Amino acid sequence: MLIILAVTACTSRCATTPIKSPRPQTATVLRVEVNVGGGQRIQTIPLEHYVRGSVPAEMPLGDSDIVVAGRLAQLQAILARTYALANRGRHRHEGFDLCSTTHCQVYRAPEKSPEVANLVDNAVTRTSRLIITDGNGPIQAFFHSNCGGHTSSATDIWGGPAPRYLAGVPDDYCIETPGNNWHLSLDREHLHRILNTETDTEVGQRLDQVVVLRRGPAGRAIRISVKGEKSQVIPGERLRAVINAQLGHRAFRSTLFAVDNKMGQIIFSGQGFGHGVGLCQVGSIARAQKGASVEDILAHYYPGTWIEPYSTQIKH
Repeated sequence: MLIILAVTACTSRCATTPIKSPRPQTATVLRVEVNVGGGQRIQTIPLEHYVRGSVPAEMPLGDSDIVVAGRLAQLQAILARTYALANRGRHRHEGFDLCSTTHCQVYRAPEKSPEVANLVDNAVTRTSRLIITDGNGPIQAFFHSNCGGHTSSATDIWGGPAPRYLAGVPDDYCIETPGNNWHLSLDREHLHRILNTETDTEVGQRLDQVVVLRRGPAGRAIRISVKGEKSQVIPGERLRAVINAQLGHRAFRSTLFAVDNKMGQIIFSGQGFGHGVGLCQVGSIARAQKGASVEDILAHYYPGTWIEPYSTQIKH
């Protein structure tokens, strides 16, 4: 379970300060586990180089409007840098700082396409050393693909206290975007076998029913009952993780779903894609297309925060 430290103080600092390139300082490096030739290797990568690799891996930059694409690249550069600094050392017990998968944030070798590479280089240079902060260092800049119309509190999704900037906000721009619905139909016996792969979701010799017990303000399933020979009550995000571990991360797309218990099948019907905490990329793209600035977008999804150069005094 991911525990997020609560904010200890609030600030009246403006959340829409224009982006300005700060003075260069000593480079920060990260130890990142990457896939090389089909095997995992640990590489030492300068932070800004890491940001260059993460931006096109995480944000689609194919918008025909170069201004919009540039704005989105800047947005993702600030997100990538903030996330990396806030989570540096997440895999310390394994000998590195960050992995290069969705468990942390996706990183690949910098883009080789000249058009995208130039776009990313310009965005990273313009936002060099800039992070999102609430006055207590880099924030936990969580982001996801599609919130389905409302982001969620980190407490609802992972438990534990959460800062106010991760309390969840409505997102009309996302809900207006077509194609956010998804369906997953599983044979009852197939789901039964999946649940029995983990002790905290195990139901024994049979699976009788899957029921949503509680939903959060955004409509996401917070507590789910799985009943069989044994009964378990589990977090919605945990059910999603267990199913996706067997079927792939695109199978069970979010916890914003309804469940239908048929005779031989369990059918999940939902909206959105991802955990739903923090910034919604689909909503951000729509906002950027309507002319919203990077600062305005970040202020919406992380209320009470602002952009500033990170300090070399950040503890790692």
